[in-house]
Amino acid sequence: MFHHDKCTSSDNSSSIGDTSFQRAVRRCSSAIILGALVAVVALAFVSRAGARPAADNAAGEQAFKTNCAVCHGADGTGTPTGKALKAPDMHSDVVQKMTDQQIADQIMNGKNNMPPFKNTLNKDQIQSLVAYVRSAFGKKK
Repeated sequence: MFHHDKCTSSDNSSSIGDTSFQRAVRRCSSAIILGALVAVVALAFVSRAGARPAADNAAGEQAFKTNCAVCHGADGTGTPTGKALKAPDMHSDVVQKMTDQQIADQIMNGKNNMPPFKNTLNKDQIQSLVAYVRSAFGKKK
């Protein structure tokens, strides 16, 4: 640890050690301020990123219940109607191996017996629906 009295000469004038000490203190203070700033920015980013999926998940869940559960079932395994129409189980490898874009395209444009939802759901609703399918029906590891 630095001691200020050791960095001055006996006649109490500044010495080279005092100037070095002041520079070191300034560098240390700058590093602490910079580190604190980085930490605050990182925390703001993490808290914002952490809050968003919950909102998207709620919107996705609502969109699923309103538009998809009729065929795919609330639990994703399919209703009797959905099974008759060959709606896939949301837990299946066929669905879970699809990319997010493939799922979104299928929601927008439909496929086989599934109607298109591009005129019913906006892009944000479709993205939240994709996120919900992943989180609610994806295989737990």
